Amino acid sequence: MDILIAGVSVRGFVESAVRSGLGHRIVAVDHFGDFDLRRLCDHRSIKRDLGLPYDVRHLITASRDLTFDAVAYTANLENHPSAVEALRRGKPVLGNSVSSLSSVRDPARFFDFLARSGIPAPRIAFSSKALELEPAAKWLRKPVRSGGGHGIGFHAPGDRLGREAYLQEHLDGLPCGAVFVADGRDARLLGISEQLIGHKEFGAGGFRYCGSILGPVETGQVAWGHLIDRVEQIVGAIAREFHLVGVNGMDFVLRNGLAYPLEINPRYTASMELVERAYNINIFDTHLAACQGRLPPLDLVSQSGAGFLGKAVLFAPDGLVFHDPQWWFDRGARDLPCEGERIGAGRPICTIFSRGWSRGECYDGLIEAAVAMYRAAWEKDPPREDGV
Repeated sequence: MDILIAGVSVRGFVESAVRSGLGHRIVAVDHFGDFDLRRLCDHRSIKRDLGLPYDVRHLITASRDLTFDAVAYTANLENHPSAVEALRRGKPVLGNSVSSLSSVRDPARFFDFLARSGIPAPRIAFSSKALELEPAAKWLRKPVRSGGGHGIGFHAPGDRLGREAYLQEHLDGLPCGAVFVADGRDARLLGISEQLIGHKEFGAGGFRYCGSILGPVETGQVAWGHLIDRVEQIVGAIAREFHLVGVNGMDFVLRNGLAYPLEINPRYTASMELVERAYNINIFDTHLAACQGRLPPLDLVSQSGAGFLGKAVLFAPDGLVFHDPQWWFDRGARDLPCEGERIGAGRPICTIFSRGWSRGECYDGLIEAAVAMYRAAWEKDPPREDGV
């Protein structure tokens, strides 16, 4: 079967598909057209081949003369169900349907379901009057079509709330992400990770997502097994209500031992390649099986001895010209620009990885890798020591 994988960035999902050994021919359409994506399959890049800025409509344009039997998608197509419908051109969708996307990505419907189900969650509002009623609360302004933390900020009295935004109560706690697979009736939890949000060490700021650390989170605060059970109950209830299939992600805040859902990402997510690397689970194979109604047996508690695995997305603090992607690829970096590619300030450079037996050891490894990459980015040649 020929499968089109489309989204703003598709390297991780494509890499999983190729690694699966299922024999499907993969063709990809995304924005970046990374060096390592080009090694994996035939592809089209909005930036490289069309010379255009990212827009979901350009994904449709770039895929027009491609042949495929089915389509799968990554971020941020979950926010554009009509684009998914146009992209598939009557072919099957390997993943959540257009109707499921429309319902689970609707904040009003999603948080209403959580309230009816007794699942603790932050409050939301669609009017700034909420600030007048709750003057002591802190509120975030979030785009309805959110993704990666873009456009999120604190909302103060007097700020304008546009039609395409809503307010969400800000809860202090640990930002986390859950990876799960669903068959429309039930779900299996595949992993829980701490989310790295706005870390300046990686060139990020504000609420921008810049990485994940997979492993037992805050085990001193809440028993790992209890957290796994509770999160699996939550994602199972959500999967049944919104008929979710395939791999999905849930952003949540861990606060005083409770998981507070923030949103569902009903597609392949950034932390899934950590699950694949750490737990020897092929995400693409798992995704296709779940779309056909088969969920994998998995005891996540037993994986707690595997240590911690992290990734960080590095952003450019200033403009730069990237060199020697093959050198960095051989040392484990991914999502790499091509030789001589210009990267603007604030734009992503690449993804780096680290392992550790503790959360601190894993995070320190990411910092070391980031320092090496940033140092090399402003030099003509990369450093010659081993490791990224």
